[in-house]
Amino acid sequence: MATLTTLQIILVIITLTALTISLTWGLWTRRDWARSAVIWLLAVGLIYYAVTILFAVSAQVFAGNKAMSLLQIVSIFLNGLGKFIGVGLVPGLIIYGLVRYTAYFNESLAQKTFVDQTVKYLLIASALSSFFIVVLIFLFTLSESLTAVNQIGLNKMLIGTIWRPQDMDFGLVPMVLGSLLSTFGAIILGVPISLGTAILLAEIAPYAVRETLRPAIQLLAGIPSVVYGLFGMVVLAPLIRQIPVVDAMPPNNGFGLLNASIILAIMIMPTVTSVSEDAIRAVPRYYKEGALALGVTHWQAIWSVILPAARSGIVAAIILGVGRALGETMALIMVVGNSIALPSPINNNPLTLVLSTARTLTGNVAVEINYAEGVHRSALFFTGVLLFLLILGINTFARYLLRERLAS
Repeated sequence: MATLTTLQIILVIITLTALTISLTWGLWTRRDWARSAVIWLLAVGLIYYAVTILFAVSAQVFAGNKAMSLLQIVSIFLNGLGKFIGVGLVPGLIIYGLVRYTAYFNESLAQKTFVDQTVKYLLIASALSSFFIVVLIFLFTLSESLTAVNQIGLNKMLIGTIWRPQDMDFGLVPMVLGSLLSTFGAIILGVPISLGTAILLAEIAPYAVRETLRPAIQLLAGIPSVVYGLFGMVVLAPLIRQIPVVDAMPPNNGFGLLNASIILAIMIMPTVTSVSEDAIRAVPRYYKEGALALGVTHWQAIWSVILPAARSGIVAAIILGVGRALGETMALIMVVGNSIALPSPINNNPLTLVLSTARTLTGNVAVEINYAEGVHRSALFFTGVLLFLLILGINTFARYLLRERLAS
């Protein structure tokens, strides 16, 4: 304990000496840099010391076998407060003086230029970090999936229709179709409603209605996906089960692509609506004013002028919605039926395909990853790679269509 106390004293002396030297040297050379460094170092030191005292006081109050009296607790807290004030008085006065007399630490032009360049490169690094993180995640997933690619074969996994790990069958076509069909249904159901809601909030609704509807729509984004799954199981499944299907095999049990599409449509509404509304509001108002001045109606101005001008933002909203739908897991596990067979109509009517059970790529990983090992586990990682490439392909295709439309 004596050695530790001596070491602490030495560290405090070294720190105070360094601060004094840096402050004195900064007054004549680095100025604002030294001032900022001293303020931050002293502030961090004070915070660290305050946390240390707080834990020490808490240990005295709560660690005993018997409860202390109120007077003893107040005495301990006052003692800790006195220690903090005694140690922190001088650093606090230094911080106050440095903040109070900022004008004496003005930066030179060279220092300002250096700071600007440093901030610029830091922002560039921050922007690139997201790209590198995505690349690293993809490379990790790809490396984990190489065992399945080497032992099973890429063709068997991409065109195989049977998923039976115990027989070394890892065909991913049923899961790919399940993801695409449920997402397609969600886009068909959710995008028109979301876009109409965005137009209402941005152009038509009065202030009171807009301020009531917008928080309600945004609240949908904060609801856990498991709650949506429960809604699909308890409310939607019994309603869908009432749809009469003659000679259905298997019978219509209410769980399937239709249930999953409705749930996903509700889940993507906040994203598509919010981004689309922002895109519509970003259109310059003189576009609309010019159209109205030419004699068109309000709706004609929205349809012919505002929406085309906001097309890029609306497409971005739909892309985000597609990514949200493709990446959803828990809610779909609860409502889609989790059948590893190819989605197919449940009777001779092709439209009954929407009542078929299915399994998605994300659901396949979530259901089996806990007990998978070896080639099976590697095949599930390849499922993640395929899902990543699928989302990337859809985003690329949507951006290509957008560029072609803008070019024309």
